[in-house]
Amino acid sequence: MIQTLSTRTVCCKLSLDADAAAAIRATAVQFNAAATYCASVAWQERITNKNKLHHVVYGPTRSAYGLGAQLACCARDKAAEAVRAARANGSETCPTFQPDSSIRYDARTYRLMSLDRVSLNTLTGRVMGQLLLGEFQRRHLYDTSWNIGGAELVQRDGQLYLHITQTKLTPTPDEPTGFLGIDLGIVNLAADSAGETYSGAQVQQVRARRFQHRQRLQQANTRRARWRLRKNARCEARFQRDVNHCISKKLVAKARTARKALAVEDLTKIRERGTVQRAQHQPHLCRVRPLRYKEPR
Repeated sequence: MIQTLSTRTVCCKLSLDADAAAAIRATAVQFNAAATYCASVAWQERITNKNKLHHVVYGPTRSAYGLGAQLACCARDKAAEAVRAARANGSETCPTFQPDSSIRYDARTYRLMSLDRVSLNTLTGRVMGQLLLGEFQRRHLYDTSWNIGGAELVQRDGQLYLHITQTKLTPTPDEPTGFLGIDLGIVNLAADSAGETYSGAQVQQVRARRFQHRQRLQQANTRRARWRLRKNARCEARFQRDVNHCISKKLVAKARTARKALAVEDLTKIRERGTVQRAQHQPHLCRVRPLRYKEPR
């Protein structure tokens, strides 16, 4: 019997001193350059198997980019998975990685230690960092029923985050006694076959309010306004993701209680099958003239 694994990711903010942060960023530049090289070779040679790619790129990766043995293998794996995904999606462009893209770590290149510390491999050796854990992260990382796997070191807005993966065996699913259908939409974000709807009115109100706020800040165009625009970046996306997450948890709990399987609306090729109005703004918002930006002095 084939055992399947459940996987989850815990995002933890990482605190490093100046020297360690500089070593991590230098490692990211070389790591992603090596991954781009491995992807170009895999794309040209049409190789998607990691073992076959290893014999072609391992030596040049070690000598040209100065990576350690295991970091070179991690760069190879990252490139092979990206090329495989691009081929599967029918892309005609070889994947590339920016200098500040993520660094992949496995069990040999990073280690979780006591007192929420973490040891990370770099070009100049190991560096120590401190994980700034909240209640959610601490509860998940200390759950012994899940096994700690690899991690991705991500740079975002000058801050470093460590995305730690955890796995465990998937429990045997119960046989469902029926199905709970889920229909997705914009006015109502979701509606189930039992007649319960999940309104998107709050999302529309937040979008309209943030649209007006961005408009006022862009018109002001002061240093403080530009700082506030950067500070509020992706707030709306995070709010939408939280709303979707809460709705999905309610639907899963409802299906589990009723011992029913979830049947979600098929959105494959939805763009070709119909037209959807992407944004719903108030009428007075549609008559705003385009803004003219002034270069800061």
